[in-house]
Amino acid sequence: MGRGVAALLSPGNEILLGSRDPARSRKTAEDLSRILGGSVRGGSNEEIAERCELAILCIPDPSESGLLERLQEPLRAKIVVSPIVPMRFESGLFIYSKLSWSAAEDVAGVLRGSRVVAALHHLPALTIQRRARSVNFDVLVACDERIDFEEFAEFLKAATDLRPLYAGPLKSARILESLTPLLINCGKLNKLGSLSLRLVS
Repeated sequence: MGRGVAALLSPGNEILLGSRDPARSRKTAEDLSRILGGSVRGGSNEEIAERCELAILCIPDPSESGLLERLQEPLRAKIVVSPIVPMRFESGLFIYSKLSWSAAEDVAGVLRGSRVVAALHHLPALTIQRRARSVNFDVLVACDERIDFEEFAEFLKAATDLRPLYAGPLKSARILESLTPLLINCGKLNKLGSLSLRLVS
């Protein structure tokens, strides 16, 4: 997902990759710079959180190893995007593993000083790596402040062909996250490959 998002957003933006292993993130950044022809730099999670203007958490678990607690101060007052989808593989299908809560709400519970936005859950990583800016999917966005949606939407529209749509307050992330395993399963069961969303009226 991190590589896909980097490919998607690299035109016109400096991409910063954070990792627990700064040497690994720098190597990945060098590889992506050659592939994408843009500016990609790597460093530690803390260093990148301090330098970035907007953060996208391409991590599997928001509670992993106390990462978010260490990023509270460097991410304060910044928009933090959560594309995290908690799911497990069971009987050949993916199952959403939350019940009455969402990963985005978990993130907001730790990063209380940040402007947490739930988005980008339904972008197939390999598709956006291969096609980058040309993907024209819809991006459903949940956040508590409309101004945060508008700022993120403006950034996304300037960098990509994606269409951001406001999906309501952050608690709506429970629905957005649960759609991801559904799309994966539909693609698999119907031999349609990687699916995303485009809403029509």
